[in-house]
Amino acid sequence: MSEGAPPLRAFTAGDGDLRHLAGRTIGFVGYGNQGRAQALNLRDSGVSDILVGTLQDDTWSQAEADGFPVRPIAEAAQAADVLLLLIPDEELPETFRGQIAPHLRPNDALVFASGYNLAFDGLTPPPDVDVLLLAPRMIGRQLRELYQEGKGFYSYLSVEQDASGRAWPTLLALAEGIGTLSASGGGGFQLSARDEAVLDLFHEQGFGSLLGTTMYLMLEVGVQAGLPPEALALDLYLSGEAAETMQAMADLGFFEQSKLHSRTSQYGGMMRTLAMDWEPIRQHLQRIIEEVRSGAFARQWAAEREAGSENFEKLRALAGAANPFTPIERGIRQALREAQGRGEGR
Repeated sequence: MSEGAPPLRAFTAGDGDLRHLAGRTIGFVGYGNQGRAQALNLRDSGVSDILVGTLQDDTWSQAEADGFPVRPIAEAAQAADVLLLLIPDEELPETFRGQIAPHLRPNDALVFASGYNLAFDGLTPPPDVDVLLLAPRMIGRQLRELYQEGKGFYSYLSVEQDASGRAWPTLLALAEGIGTLSASGGGGFQLSARDEAVLDLFHEQGFGSLLGTTMYLMLEVGVQAGLPPEALALDLYLSGEAAETMQAMADLGFFEQSKLHSRTSQYGGMMRTLAMDWEPIRQHLQRIIEEVRSGAFARQWAAEREAGSENFEKLRALAGAANPFTPIERGIRQALREAQGRGEGR
């Protein structure tokens, strides 16, 4: 493997100081899984001047129930001087142009949770505001649970534009406040918005496509060989063993975790890996990353949405109709309920 980019710059406990948020109003645009978790964590860290801008739907009611002042997005943009943009990538450009950009003032801070729109020209912030990236590598629910347990999580951090001269202190204070710089695990790593966006899409489309294909083929070949589909699903993912293996990779290391498995497992897995033809997979991944880096995928996705997402809905319908796993999962749960019923009847 040839050398690539230099090591990432890391940030941890003590690098962020919440005093850099003093006198500033923090606005959360969007109150879904990430928005809610980050807002609650920031408040629990001692930042009190927080408001939420969202649609008048269930998220509005949830934010009110959580004790935050809630306003329409345009009003939140007008009131806050630090805005965390936590709505879906495909919705952000229109929302930004119509409801956020008209209310920005010099030295305000825009905080993106994804580099997608910055990397692929979805929107262009004005030159007189700070543009920051704070991108947790954790789903919102888990982000909140880890914070409550006193544990951290990983995030990517970047200052894309420093108009105020205080962009880094602001960003690190926010990272400290939401809990990513905890001394008990986690930390921040400097990564540009473009690299974050490319990496995110490459992971989703590269690893995701190979994982999905492997799952389907394992089920197909195993059933053809006479193995029960329920047992295959249990071994592949339902038992939770695969999730524990991935967690062990995170805790111990990619190869070190293999020592937790039997020698038979280690030998068989490594031998079969080395015997595979890697070239078609390499070409598949190279094709994906080139289409991501060039912006071809972003243009294709934008065109799909502009056309009404008809192909997207067809793909989802096809995946649902052709999905063999859901009926297997239902069968396993039904079998367990029946077994439980027999046990209670004894």
